[in-house]
Amino acid sequence: MSDNGIQFGGTHFGGLRIRPAEPDDAPELARLIDMAGGGVYEFLLDGLVPGLTAAEMLVPGLAGTSGSFSHRHSGVAEVAGRIVGVAHAYPVDWIKTQDYTGLPADRLAHMEDFNRVQDWGSYFLSALAVDPAWRRRGIAAQLLDWVYGRARSGRFDRVTLHVWADNADARRLYDREGFAEIGRADLPWHERLPHQGGSVLLRRAV
Repeated sequence: MSDNGIQFGGTHFGGLRIRPAEPDDAPELARLIDMAGGGVYEFLLDGLVPGLTAAEMLVPGLAGTSGSFSHRHSGVAEVAGRIVGVAHAYPVDWIKTQDYTGLPADRLAHMEDFNRVQDWGSYFLSALAVDPAWRRRGIAAQLLDWVYGRARSGRFDRVTLHVWADNADARRLYDREGFAEIGRADLPWHERLPHQGGSVLLRRAV
């Protein structure tokens, strides 16, 4: 699937390895997950804590051990000790129990359709990102393989995800991976969320 060799369990070939994330990875996880969101985290978190960026606000949750946002649900792609990619995934039903206390009501209302348009019972890929300097090397596909393995080990038969309708590169990747569209969330354009066509729900059997 890629010109970079890989073996799970902390060993590696070709200079790249995929491994479970650790608490100390949180700042890099936050940077990449924020990138994967395409503006979602800026939209939800901007201005809530003066002096902190959206990515900086994500770090404590990622460093922690509880909740769907914990690093425990992330796999990272690492080259020579540098994190160059991340996949973050968990059972989609956890979305129903997430605590949105503290987020502005108007921002939550804007994103309401995202939480409504889900394939309940699936394993949900909430973020996939590869550092721009390391793209087109098969790293995203290998991170997806990690997600598929996690899904199967948790006895899930399918992986789902949301992708911006206007994100052509990501949609080509998911098409190659065998994902198919099963729904759309109507997320209106906003100056901090400048996407056209809303969010597309995709699914792939594992």
